[in-house]
Amino acid sequence: MNANSIALTPVKSSKLHAIGHDAASQTLAVQFFAKGAPGNVYHYANFTAQEFTAFAGAESVGKHFIAHIQPHKQKHPYQNMGVPVAAPVAAPKLSKELLAVALHGREYPFDLTKEEQAQAKAAGLLVIFGASDDLMELRGIECDEIGAPGVALIDAKGLLPNRDSIDDDAVLKDFFAREPLARKVEALWAAEDDTSWTYRTDVPHATFDIMEDGIVYCRGIVIDVADLGGAA
Repeated sequence: MNANSIALTPVKSSKLHAIGHDAASQTLAVQFFAKGAPGNVYHYANFTAQEFTAFAGAESVGKHFIAHIQPHKQKHPYQNMGVPVAAPVAAPKLSKELLAVALHGREYPFDLTKEEQAQAKAAGLLVIFGASDDLMELRGIECDEIGAPGVALIDAKGLLPNRDSIDDDAVLKDFFAREPLARKVEALWAAEDDTSWTYRTDVPHATFDIMEDGIVYCRGIVIDVADLGGAA
């Protein structure tokens, strides 16, 4: 056993922070305060379920502990188990919304950092934005660029190749297998006032703005592959 072995329930006491009990091993767990903060957990042996019920239900758990537990060291030998280790808190999954917030407001010329590219790829995200006056850039699960304005076909595997550029039978077979479920992303040039690049798609997405000289140069998008068709 260790300090985390027995679930603890906070109690109202100036000296005891929390108590718990393991009926199978008849072990009482008591966590004391140390300088006003939760401190070490002590395990007391041979403590029955009935004794714990009386302890937990006492009008004052602190007084009950002093009167009925602390004096009986031979009946309830104890061991200092140390301070419980806090359970690790999992970092939130990088979502399309979180990534869009992180990218929003950056200046042109723009690209993801190597770390952002790796994080986006690991999270299954596709970032689309414009460059120059003739390029659609893709990052995350895909690291590529195609000519724009125009339409890109994407699925959970990434960008579909241009049909006219395929001269390999295996690649062509793969294209025809993916095309029916692929989704369209259309790059639009100057479709909105004072914004060079915007994108039109029916795929759920989050947006972010890339700035140039105080105006929006590109309204990029972030897509989660979970929202795309085709096998990953």
